[in-house]
Amino acid sequence: MGDFTDVQTIGNIAYVAGGATGLMIFDVSDASSPKLLGSSADCIGCNTTAQYVTVVGTTAYVVPFRAHNSAPVHTVFAIVDVSTPSSPRQLGTYESDEPYHLINHFSYHLHVFISGNNYVYSRQHDGIHVVDVSTPSSPSLVTKLDSEDKWGAYCVAGTT
Repeated sequence: MGDFTDVQTIGNIAYVAGGATGLMIFDVSDASSPKLLGSSADCIGCNTTAQYVTVVGTTAYVVPFRAHNSAPVHTVFAIVDVSTPSSPRQLGTYESDEPYHLINHFSYHLHVFISGNNYVYSRQHDGIHVVDVSTPSSPSLVTKLDSEDKWGAYCVAGTT
């Protein structure tokens, strides 16, 4: 079925970053027998897998996994409509203007938060990025805070 790399549960629904299978949605009301409701292996695009998922309301933000030493990547995250769990639908992707390489074997995101219409994330050696996701088909960079060092933990409160 795939490699499960991340999960977010809301009520009886589990949203799973399912490796090569992409985003998978399960009914977990019977914990001993989860039922697959839907999946979207192509929710990110070609040659990627799903490593992280964050769900707000009926929208999932899916971060791809890239293999160590792979070519530079542009796709930062996909925005997926999960209002109908049996058929998740990609609404858009956010592409970085500058390609970047993986720093380590695992992920290039350290932290992800959704604050209002903003998707806020940090990447190793690349600072904090704020992306406006109010129009899911065309998310756009609001600002980037550069850093020469690795960013550590941070939190977002309110809209600032």
